[in-house]
Parts: sequence; C-alpha cells; structure tokens
Amino acid sequence: MSIHINTLKRIEIISEITNKYYEIGRLDRCYKTIWKKYIYPVYPISYRTYLRYLRTNYKKKIKEK
Repeated sequence: MSIHINTLKRIEIISEITNKYYEIGRLDRCYKTIWKKYIYPVYPISYRTYLRYLRTNYKKKIKEK
C-alpha cells in the first residue's frame, strides 16, 4: 500500500512536533501527552494512528516519489 504525498507531509510535520517536545523519562513529555496537547487538537487522528506515523520512515518514502 502506498502512502499519498500529502499524508507523508503530515507525518513529517507530526514527527517534527514530537521531536521538539518529547523527552525520555518525563511523564509530562511522553508520546500520549504530546498527542493530547499538540497533535490531536490540530490533526484529529487517533493515538494508534499517531504511533503508526512515528514508525513510518517518511524521508525514504518521499524520496521514492
């Protein structure tokens, strides 16, 4: 299944937001909190989709397109 270019751009933006706020070992900066505070209000996606986006290698897939 291929991913559309707009979805890849959304994944890139979400990954950048996550990299900006995520800190290992801090519960107020964990993935769930980042999703609740910064991702979900702007991009209404489920938490599972958010985690799937974080696992996606968007840089490689953008180069392929």
